[in-house]
Amino acid sequence: MKNKCHFRGPHTFVLWSVIWAGATSLVSAQGFIVTGVGAVNRGFGGAGTAAPLEAITALHWNPGAIVELPGSQFTFGTEVVLPSVELGADVGGMASRTAGEPGAALLPAVGWVYQDPESPAAVGLGMYGVAGFRSNLPQDPTNPILALGPLYADAEVFQIAPTVAYRLTDRLSFGVAPTITVARIALDPLGPSFITPLPTPGTSSRVHWGGGVQAGLFWRATDCWHWGFTIKSPQWMEDFRFFTPNGVVTADIDYPMILSLGTAWDSGYGWLLALDARYFDYKNTSGFRELGWSNVFAGAVGLQRTINSALTLRCGYNFNQNPIRSSEAFANLLTPLIQEHNISAGCSLRIAPQVELALAYVYLVNNGLTGPLPSPPFGPTDTLTHEINAHSVAFAIVTAY
Repeated sequence: MKNKCHFRGPHTFVLWSVIWAGATSLVSAQGFIVTGVGAVNRGFGGAGTAAPLEAITALHWNPGAIVELPGSQFTFGTEVVLPSVELGADVGGMASRTAGEPGAALLPAVGWVYQDPESPAAVGLGMYGVAGFRSNLPQDPTNPILALGPLYADAEVFQIAPTVAYRLTDRLSFGVAPTITVARIALDPLGPSFITPLPTPGTSSRVHWGGGVQAGLFWRATDCWHWGFTIKSPQWMEDFRFFTPNGVVTADIDYPMILSLGTAWDSGYGWLLALDARYFDYKNTSGFRELGWSNVFAGAVGLQRTINSALTLRCGYNFNQNPIRSSEAFANLLTPLIQEHNISAGCSLRIAPQVELALAYVYLVNNGLTGPLPSPPFGPTDTLTHEINAHSVAFAIVTAY
């Protein structure tokens, strides 16, 4: 029988120190990378480096943790995201605002883990959407930015992660996963940006491919305290090709390196608390460097309560630093990725002896960013304002076998 765990001791001091440091820092946005993958992880606030709740969570946030799952699992599901985007302009003292119609986006997620009870190793395969954005603003003669035409942007990044993990000791495990990344980006117009210097009609020609690797360590320090660390290398993508009236234009756009450090406290009474701290290296990543993005830290807190064998409840909060400075607001006209606070809740319901239905709701709290418009043609005091929020609902089926 598991020992009951009290919330005290040196591990507790480290946990609360990290929470305090994160809570007192500037918090703004993680950019276009999703804060969690799958209904279980999303309802848990995106924390998961030291809390492998199910297959997708472990495969995505810490490949070394798949051997810590209670057995073999297969999870599949999807998330429906409905963003709201507005673009405002304050030109010559006259303010205008235009609402977009980005529509709903689907983020599928599949995770499979196989464990042989007689072996210290486990294998798995994750396939899920890890990043993306959508902005669709109509032409608006009352808005100086949109008077000449609409703005459209759509990006989807999907990752495939075949994974192997090995239990090095009774308390320490290691995992590694080569990652295959598939991405599609559509922008209209392409400029003015680092892709083309002038506004140019254009779309992407096809999906583009890239790859990298991720590796993770999971340490069960005590029966109650768990720690995890993961490094996700950059995803080096082939050059993106965009079709324009003047021919093909290419752009070097990669996916940034991500470092994750997490800890989790399992009470033994049905309570689980987890905290993740992450670092995103945008400044040294092709494409984001040209957009003026900064490196950022992010944090995720998740709380889970197991009510009984049939019902588990979750909630979470995700906060981040903002990669887009006010001075770069116009350069990111098509990519206003300024999410700040994400609040989530979720649950798992056992619908058969080896089958659970997981549900989650996430609210991206409304956030705005104001920055200068280029002068000329605008005046030195003219500004633009991005504003976004989003609602999303996720579901998944978690099966054990």
